[in-house]
Amino acid sequence: MYFLQQHYKMPTRLLDWSYTPLTGLYFAVNNNFERDGALYMMDAYELAISQDVYGKSDGFKGTPTSSFPLFIDKGLRTITHWKTKDNFFKFILPVRPYYSDKRIMLQKSCFTFHVPERDILKKEHNKTLQKYLIPKEKKSAIKSQLSLLGINDFTTYGDMESLSSTLRTNYNIK
Repeated sequence: MYFLQQHYKMPTRLLDWSYTPLTGLYFAVNNNFERDGALYMMDAYELAISQDVYGKSDGFKGTPTSSFPLFIDKGLRTITHWKTKDNFFKFILPVRPYYSDKRIMLQKSCFTFHVPERDILKKEHNKTLQKYLIPKEKKSAIKSQLSLLGINDFTTYGDMESLSSTLRTNYNIK
């Protein structure tokens, strides 16, 4: 449920990622055409190593699923049981949800869970983190090229509203 809340615009401690670069690019160019965009990439496995918690009893390896006991006990339960922020673990945790929602599946979503002390992901938390700037003048053309590759509103969201949006865009209907 927590992952669905994030995907449907409820504030959470989750940051959305996609393991497909073209989906990430779609989100970087899909709106705010008056501003430059950015595409971020990283190797999620590096989070444990860079934060010095790889394989430790109070840490993790790789990218755990949403049933990972540390995520449940010191992440979700801290929130749902109104515990103090001292109950959170002290690092950014990558998390793969169990795919039960169409939107999460279409976007090939994965997430990072951020604690109060680490609410922003920085290079010090993951040495593989890279940022690629996308000039605002290029966003519209890139969005069109992505559509030719099958990356559009409908293939990203999968609902009737996004189908309508995609058809209006493809046929130049306002």
